[in-house]
Amino acid sequence: ACAVLPAIYQFFNCMKSNATVHIGVGVYSPDAEDGAGDGDKGNQGGGVSVQEVKAELRNMYRLLTEDETPMVRRGTAKSLARFVEAVAKLPYGIKGPNGGPITKEFMIGSMHTGNNGGKDEAMIKKTVSQDLKNKVYEEIVPLYQALSTDEQDSVRLLAVSASGSVGCALGLDAGICSQVVLPIIKAGSADLSWRVRNNLAKEFAIVAQSQGFHDPSRKNDLIAVFTSFASLLQDFEAQVRASAVENIALMAQLGGVDLFQAHISPLLPTLADDPVVEVRSKLAQTIMDCCDGTICSSLTDKVILQDFKPCLENFLNDEFAEVQLNILSKLWRVTRLLDQMDAVVSSVVSMSKNPNWRVRQAVGLLLPHLAEARGVAFFQEQLLDVWMTLLMDQVADVRTACVNGMPKLLSVTGSSWVQREIVPRYVGIYQESISYLSRVTVLRSFSRLAVVENGNGVNGGGNGGHGLSKDLADEIADHLLKGLGDKVVNVRMVSARGLEEMSSSLDHGVWNAQVLPVLEQIVTEDPDDDCKFYAQQAIESFNA
Repeated sequence: ACAVLPAIYQFFNCMKSNATVHIGVGVYSPDAEDGAGDGDKGNQGGGVSVQEVKAELRNMYRLLTEDETPMVRRGTAKSLARFVEAVAKLPYGIKGPNGGPITKEFMIGSMHTGNNGGKDEAMIKKTVSQDLKNKVYEEIVPLYQALSTDEQDSVRLLAVSASGSVGCALGLDAGICSQVVLPIIKAGSADLSWRVRNNLAKEFAIVAQSQGFHDPSRKNDLIAVFTSFASLLQDFEAQVRASAVENIALMAQLGGVDLFQAHISPLLPTLADDPVVEVRSKLAQTIMDCCDGTICSSLTDKVILQDFKPCLENFLNDEFAEVQLNILSKLWRVTRLLDQMDAVVSSVVSMSKNPNWRVRQAVGLLLPHLAEARGVAFFQEQLLDVWMTLLMDQVADVRTACVNGMPKLLSVTGSSWVQREIVPRYVGIYQESISYLSRVTVLRSFSRLAVVENGNGVNGGGNGGHGLSKDLADEIADHLLKGLGDKVVNVRMVSARGLEEMSSSLDHGVWNAQVLPVLEQIVTEDPDDDCKFYAQQAIESFNA
């Protein structure tokens, strides 16, 4: 019953408010006047109104919250978020009736953006009328308060985590939320049961943004929320700290620079040295999220350098690869600041020899971004040898990282530099290779140069870093054609696929005179069916 009530309530929300519901024999029907009639009256009257049915559903939910069995009360607490949203007529989330509360999908305003919460906030305030707000406040809030203070922690932890949905169902009314929800947040963050604190910590950013406290006039309430969040970040249970840490980016966006530096920033050094690897790993991930403008746009470059730079240096030297990877895989987000992070760059270079292949793979993906941040001269002097070493790594995924980094490297350095510094080295590897895998890696790298990077067009010029020049394209095509004559099937196949990728980069004259005859010969004479197939694909790609 607890599980299905929200969906049933939403079903009646879809009906017109003046509609009549005909209830079958044996089903309880409320009296129109006092809501406590009998089934005979309801059936004799020809049905009851939708409003009466929804009132009865709310009454059923109330009775379930007061049940003497803890598991029943736990069931009501589990469905509280969806039920209060249904009462407020908030719609289903993306996954519909089988999904979670829609509150988890909302992106509401912040102190950084002022009271401009975007379309989600506007939708909530438009949907939750004063009448619906009154229903939530008078009928559901007392149940929320009772469940949040239940003697069973298994009930409390579910009720407390529904605080975000309660705030949205109250129409983001900061005045009401300050009286009703804020005390529950404070109590939950200091609950004697670590499971209650942990469940609140998991949803803390969602809960915090759903109270309407992002309005500048409610700054004191938001400070109280941040104080509770800071206590969770310092919790003596590692699992609670790890859950809370995941919310730092969204909390920074909500509170802006001032509240971040007042309540979160002082705790970062301690968290960065946490003895539990899970806490450090999640902190590394959320720090990089703070540097992503699509997630957190409130922190300035000055704050990132001041507060995050020491953490980045610390994490890159962490003993666990999981922590290192959470930084390396997203370090490109601070490319613009890497010229002010010498220690970070040095750590990245030293990690190219890390015994963990995933770390080496992440370094390979990052090196073109370092070229963008520190300049082509720095890359040539300090990183080119590292790049060539990773290109010949014994692990295929590490080599592939360098292959996939070629478009970015081309966009940063330009065709002339690639033709002068990269191509001769790659050709040397190809000619001296003993294993066919080395030849395959070189040919894949060449063909990847035809891929557009960051909107730069192919044939965009040779010196400005705007794409693949005609001279470089012709030279690459020549090397791919040589690959079609290799005795190893895999090399010929990669060459054919590479020419397919290059089809949009070559002039008709070069294609018709040099490339097409060789491909047609492969289609008719090559003993391997796969080579024939990819050669035909290349021909069709150019014709298209």
